[in-house]
This record gives sequence, C-alpha cells and structure tokens, in this order.
Amino acid sequence: MMAFDDLLAKIENRRKFPVILVLFLTFPFLFVGSLFLLENFTAFIPEHRCWVHLLDNNSALLNVSEDLNFTSLLKVSIPLDSNGKPERCRRFFLPQWQALFPNVTAQNFSQLEMEPCVDGWVYDQSIVTSSIVTEWDLVCDYWTVKSLSQSIFLAGHLIGYGTWGYFSDRFGRKWMVPTGHLMLTVFNTGTAFAQSYTIYCSFRFFLGFSISCLLLGTGSLAIEWITRPYRPMAVVIMSLYFSLGHLFLGVMAYGIQEWRQFQLALSVPFFVFFLTSWWWPESARWLIVHNKLDDALKMLRKVAKINGIKDDTLTLEVLKSAMEKEQPETQTHYNILDLVKFPVLRTRVLCLSFAGFTSGMLFYGLSLNLHTLGHKIQKIQILFGVSSFLSRLGYLLVITYIGRRISTITCFLLPGLLIIANILLTQEILRIISALLALTLIINAPSCIGVSSNEAIPTVVR
Repeated sequence: MMAFDDLLAKIENRRKFPVILVLFLTFPFLFVGSLFLLENFTAFIPEHRCWVHLLDNNSALLNVSEDLNFTSLLKVSIPLDSNGKPERCRRFFLPQWQALFPNVTAQNFSQLEMEPCVDGWVYDQSIVTSSIVTEWDLVCDYWTVKSLSQSIFLAGHLIGYGTWGYFSDRFGRKWMVPTGHLMLTVFNTGTAFAQSYTIYCSFRFFLGFSISCLLLGTGSLAIEWITRPYRPMAVVIMSLYFSLGHLFLGVMAYGIQEWRQFQLALSVPFFVFFLTSWWWPESARWLIVHNKLDDALKMLRKVAKINGIKDDTLTLEVLKSAMEKEQPETQTHYNILDLVKFPVLRTRVLCLSFAGFTSGMLFYGLSLNLHTLGHKIQKIQILFGVSSFLSRLGYLLVITYIGRRISTITCFLLPGLLIIANILLTQEILRIISALLALTLIINAPSCIGVSSNEAIPTVVR
C-alpha cells in the first residue's frame, strides 16, 4: 500500500483537498450524532401518575369542597411510594379520605384498596410536551417496551454494516453517500409521522440501516483519500462532529419539545446533503484494487486539479507500477470467510470486534439513559456534548504522542472503574460527574479502533 500512498502524497500532501474532504464530506456526522441520542428526548419518560376522576375531570372538581386543594385531593386519590412520592402506576380504588387525618402513613392502606391506572396517565409537561412514551403510554407494565425501539434501531445499524460493507466492496464508496442521505431523509421523516408504535419501530430499524450506509460510505471514502500519516487526525476530526452533534441535540431540546417536530427538524439537513453529495470523487484506492485504472487516473487528476497541481507524470503507466506493488490485493478475491481463515487477520478482526462491541455497549448503555442522572436532561446533554468534544480533542494528542495500544487500554480501563464507582455513589452530582467522565473516555474508543482497523486491515477486508 505504500506505493499508492506515495503517489497520493505527491498530489495532495498539505493541500486543500484533504481539508475540504474531512471538513465538508463528514460534516453530516454532526446530525448523525444527534440521531443516535435523539431518543433521550423523543422517548423521554416524564414524571407521571394515574388519571383520576376526582382530580382530572373538571365537572368532578366543581362538586369538591373549596377547602380541599390539589395536594389534598392528590393525597386521597394516589397512594405514596416508599420515598413519600405519589405512586406512578397505582391509584386508590375509591378516595381514601382518611389519608387527610394526621399521623396516617402508607402502611395504613392495604393493597386491596388500590388498582392499576385503568383510565390512563397524567404526564408532567415541564421538560417535554410530548414523547413516544406519553403518546403510546409506554410506562408501568409497558415500560420495557420503550427500550425495544432502541434495540431495533441498533439491530438495523448492525445489519446495515454487514449489508453495506458487501455493497461497498462490490460497487464502490461514492454512491453510498447520496444513497445514505436520501434513505435517512425518507426514514427519519417516516418516523415522525408514525401512527403506531409498531410502525415507529419499523422506521427506526430502517433508520439505523440507513445510518450504516452513510457512515460506511463516507468514512471509507474519506479515509482512503487521506495518506497514512494524517489518518489518525482525520478520524479524530470526524469523531468531533459526533460530539458537536450531542451538544447540538441538547441545544435543540430547549426550543423543540414535541417529539414529531424534533424528528422532522433532523430530517431537513440530510435532504440538503443529498442534493450536494454528488460532487465527491470515487476512492482511487478502491478503483485500483478493482483494476479500474482509467477511472482511478481520472479521479487522481481531478484531485490534483483541485489542489492546483499540474503533474504530467501522473499517467497510466505510473498507476500500473503502483498496482504491481499491490498485486496480492488487486489479484486476489476475498469473501467474508477470509476474515477468520488467516491466523493474523483472524486475531486482529476478533480483537477489534470485541473492543467495538464493548465500547458500544458501554457508550449506548450510558448515553441513552442520561435521564437517570437527573431530570435536567437538556443541561446534562449539553454538558455531555462539551465534555466529549474536549475529550476527543485531547485524544488527538494522546494517540499521536503516546500510541494506539496505551490509548486504547486507557479508554477501556478508566471508564470501567468509573462505572463501578458510580454504582457505589449516592449523591446525584457525584453520579453525574462519574458517569460523564466514563462517557467522555469510552467515547474515544471507537476512534482508536477506527484508526487501528484502517492501519492493520487491508482495503478489501475493510
């Protein structure tokens, strides 16, 4: 691969095309980062209680004595939990007026006096006015159903990588960029208009599937146009867009509190990107590997022209010479079984896959449950975006001067210790700090894995 890297460095080293490529081609990652954590708001679980005829029916309130305020009516209608707060999933079968007497505790009421929320729930709208939870009542006995959409989304993302990885190797990188943008626009918009939770989950699956197409096509195209010395920097810069997306999501949440509007607002940018994504050149590296030398030469000359370089030595013979030095890649046909066929490659793929699985589990397990850290979800989301941006920026220095192995070990070891500490902590502010520190460290793991995979795994295998 050094032969092609030398050729690529000759036409673009320290020129404007790599800068344009990284800054603008991967700019949509900002909105992809928002989509990944969007359900922190669109699936937010607000404070809730059972709907009660005495409290929530205006005609019933007219017949209640003026001496009884809302708090008193709530006390006789909703039992208290162990923390002294109104129960979320149960109500009294009949108003328990004795609850207004002094020295009466929750132990004085038997389970026979209670019933589930047969008439629905009343939700607190101070943080979000609506979410999929409030629209389809995904609380109490149905609270586990809420996480189903997240699992389906990530399943689509996983299946998408396997599917688009094959098509990327077969047909190239460039076409996947506009395809990913168009699919994201369609399925994200469809999600916003879903009329049932089943339809919503279906669109979420295809949304995750579409994100894989965009990430794989854009990431491969960008990395394969960057020379080896600058790839770590390019990967970290691309990851910075995700952190900006997390920050942007928290800012948007202050202005948009209705989940369908939120979903639609993140669809518009991808339609714009779709209209402007046809300009990017196909990966010359991929074209050479697939023996399309004429097309590769056109792409290289196009990039040279963008960089203001007039090089008459860039000819078909030069490409053929570079190709001869890459004979094993250009003349050997691979399939997915080759990932485990060769001992060295098998070890690399298994280690990188396990590291990717672990980092993904830790990241999504924490970042998709930010509401458990406190109900100031917008502030926590913004704080997470800022801290992750600074962390990734610092990681660029770490991976440059310390190396890949130590950086990767640090990204896994420290978050693990912080998560264990979070379990033991009782104060909310300390739990927030430890959880955000764990997130800002584990968030760098995918960048390190991405750099390692691009350096340790051949083009056709990637």
